[in-house]
Amino acid sequence: MSPRNIDYDTYYGKHCARYYGWLPASISYKKESKKKSLKYFTLCAKEAIDVFMLEKEGVLRRDKNKKLPNVIICESEEKDAVEIFKFVRPPLESSILVGKLEEILTFQDTNKTKGLSLDNDVKDAEIRKLLRTKRLSEQIKELFPFDIINFDPYESLVALDFEENKMYQAFKRIFELQKSINSFLLFVTTKITDIHLNVESRFKKDFECNVTEYPGIREILSLERITTYDEICDENKRKALGFAKTIVMAVARSQGWNCEHKGIYIYEYDKPGGTRMLSSVVKLSKAHTTPDETAYVQDVIRIVKVMPKYYSYEESSRKGEVKNHLEKVKEYREEIRKEYT
Repeated sequence: MSPRNIDYDTYYGKHCARYYGWLPASISYKKESKKKSLKYFTLCAKEAIDVFMLEKEGVLRRDKNKKLPNVIICESEEKDAVEIFKFVRPPLESSILVGKLEEILTFQDTNKTKGLSLDNDVKDAEIRKLLRTKRLSEQIKELFPFDIINFDPYESLVALDFEENKMYQAFKRIFELQKSINSFLLFVTTKITDIHLNVESRFKKDFECNVTEYPGIREILSLERITTYDEICDENKRKALGFAKTIVMAVARSQGWNCEHKGIYIYEYDKPGGTRMLSSVVKLSKAHTTPDETAYVQDVIRIVKVMPKYYSYEESSRKGEVKNHLEKVKEYREEIRKEYT
């Protein structure tokens, strides 16, 4: 089943990640920041559950004109973007970027586009498409930084080798564009059912390097009776640790950020025993000089001890508090929508 065919209004597995992970971390981060309203970037579906959830709980606030001035949305499908704008109502149409995030964030000028813009009389359809992406690329750079980034694309971060994966390259670019802020909260979600062999090899190699280089990590793993990557019997734990270390922490540290994982959540989204999704909630803090080695070890140890939390298709469908909260978010959304009907 394609993610575009999912009914997000009854997607209880995903709402487990929102309810237990995204929401409490956002409330806590807002309290720590002492800001009245946080600036939020998201790849929400047309149902916009995350936006209305965070607004309902006071993380995001509408202005006196009942618009959300600090919410930026990227949507690849124009028809969905129209519907999102109609009901979410950021202040300007430019608050919704219509295009593929991986193309926008990885755009580079070439001889075809240098010195040109959409204002030029360009007839070639391919070049005009590139120029539209160029405009979005320039626009999104001006919108950074954000307090909370919800990196939740349809495409996987692990299904292709890193060198071939534009979404992975886009993920790396985010940390560069956040450099003018001291800290931010990141939600990063991806499908983990299919992991490229080269990516899995990187997971294993990084694990073995950590065991060799960090006594603290080696000690906590020995208490769990683990000495090699392959000895992690729980597949969810193995993938969660690999994803955290080789993707999130490796990219963040390479760009001068310290990580603090608030939670990692794995859930099934289409049927019992079907596709599994992983959603990490991470607080990033800018390193003073180089990333803190002690903080890194503590973060890995925390992941080994208590993460991930797993919600099967059946379990998430039975969680009354999750279902009740999702219903309240939808009710709140409809109240807001009525004002614009």
